[in-house]
Amino acid sequence: MILPVKKKGADPKGFSLLELLVVMIIMGILAGVAGPSVGRFMNSLAFRKQSGRIMAAVRYARLKAVTNGRAVIMTLNPDNNNLRLDEGAVQEERDLRLTADDTISLEPEIIKFSPDGHATPAAISFTKGDRSEKIIIDSLSGLPVLDVDNGD
Repeated sequence: MILPVKKKGADPKGFSLLELLVVMIIMGILAGVAGPSVGRFMNSLAFRKQSGRIMAAVRYARLKAVTNGRAVIMTLNPDNNNLRLDEGAVQEERDLRLTADDTISLEPEIIKFSPDGHATPAAISFTKGDRSEKIIIDSLSGLPVLDVDNGD
């Protein structure tokens, strides 16, 4: 029986089982290290998205007051934690899509947006899991501003 002779310098085709195992072990270690950080990133993304929804609802209430020329009163519906907008005869709710572990509070409980763009000074506190954020309603512009010094 004649065996084929390997030429020196010839490149072998494919990978050995040992090389594949080493690569798989390295990939497993990287996935174990990266997995928790990806989870934290997704939680942070959900928190920022929810905060954005709240700020958009506040901007909408101000825009509604300025556009229609009537004051808009914003309160919190205690049944479902949605923001309720009252424009006299017209009432609507802004669905914030809060989950079971989300909490929101208004201080004071009633925020009034004037047709000239002003608002009563107020703060909206939002908590999702172990993260919390405070949104301040600027009384002169009526716009929401993130409170950067909220103890975090």
